[in-house]
Amino acid sequence: MSDLIRVLIVDDNEDMRGNIRKILSFESRIDVVGEAADGYQAIDMAAKYKPDIVLMDINMPGLDGISATERISLKCPYTSVIVISVQGENEYLKRAMLAGAKEYLIKPFSPEDINQTILNVYERNKERTTEVYAHKVLEQGYVQAPKVITVFSGKGGVGKSLIATNLAVGLAKLHKKVVIVDLDLMFGDVASLFNLKIKETIYHLVQEIERLDSESILSYLVETSSKVRVLAAPIRPEQSEMITGVHVEKIIRLLKETHDYVIVDTPSQLTDPVLTLEQSDFILLVNTLSVPVLRHNKNFLEILKSLSVPTERVRIIINRATLDTGVKIKDVKTALGMELYCLLPEERFVDLSINTGEPLLEMKASSRWSKEMNKLVQQIIAEDERAKSESWIKRFRLGRKRA
Repeated sequence: MSDLIRVLIVDDNEDMRGNIRKILSFESRIDVVGEAADGYQAIDMAAKYKPDIVLMDINMPGLDGISATERISLKCPYTSVIVISVQGENEYLKRAMLAGAKEYLIKPFSPEDINQTILNVYERNKERTTEVYAHKVLEQGYVQAPKVITVFSGKGGVGKSLIATNLAVGLAKLHKKVVIVDLDLMFGDVASLFNLKIKETIYHLVQEIERLDSESILSYLVETSSKVRVLAAPIRPEQSEMITGVHVEKIIRLLKETHDYVIVDTPSQLTDPVLTLEQSDFILLVNTLSVPVLRHNKNFLEILKSLSVPTERVRIIINRATLDTGVKIKDVKTALGMELYCLLPEERFVDLSINTGEPLLEMKASSRWSKEMNKLVQQIIAEDERAKSESWIKRFRLGRKRA
């Protein structure tokens, strides 16, 4: 028996949606699972219903079809988007394909055209995903699952960038492919913390983002002596205005294709690019034994809930945990309502590390701080490996049931 192809129709014209639904109703292999009138509805319904195919109009109010296609391609990698439009110019075709569309149909189209296009795209995607999965299972024993780790704090000066850079070094020392993205777009210090001389930054990357793929994007990264790749923040603060959340979503998606871990260092404000937190597998929330820091981070946890980002992804870190400030470690747990994940002690060599651009894990590998950081690295890898194993077992059992 052939698979039933689940289709979502997206068009702001109700009559057009109805006509397409009627055409598709005569194809026994196609099941229309829903309709959306704009790009925002399309994204929500794609995430909810997980269709095999999305038929996407371009010109819609609110969020247009190109932008919606890009977001759906990012959030729902096993969903194929077919763009439908009255626009037949090459520029529209190019934009649609760069956004992730698998095919482009020009209105008006015949019932044979749309049905055959859906069947062809579905079969191509089915073949591709099956081959990719089989190759990775044979090669590695499980499906490779790159992880995005965002390091955040609602208050500056807590050692967030220090933790992000040393975490990257620790993972790289264990032969993981690691890239760190500096999203503190106005005043990022990641390049400085590695003592790097930067010529091109994320600002230069976004000028060419429409033509980039997972290979060409690598030319904008600088590799450190510890084998960590860095995508640096803009050199001038005013350049930060050119980088949007959509840019960041695509950058992270491309970097995940060639790295085991994408580490995102952030500012202390929830700017539009930082609101890509929903892409994160882990969110390391950095605290110190400070009332203002705890207050800001508690607010951040509330914001996460409003964004529907599961707090299960959050890991509570305390930096300078050995300082006597009047705030106790147990107070952090009480204030944030979460278990503690890692305690990093006060470290007297921090300033020297920052000023010389040599990560603490390399400068003082035997220090208490470095030892605790290595424990954090091991915890993250252990969680990652456990999740991969569970995913493989689940897929294996599902495969046996289908067989």
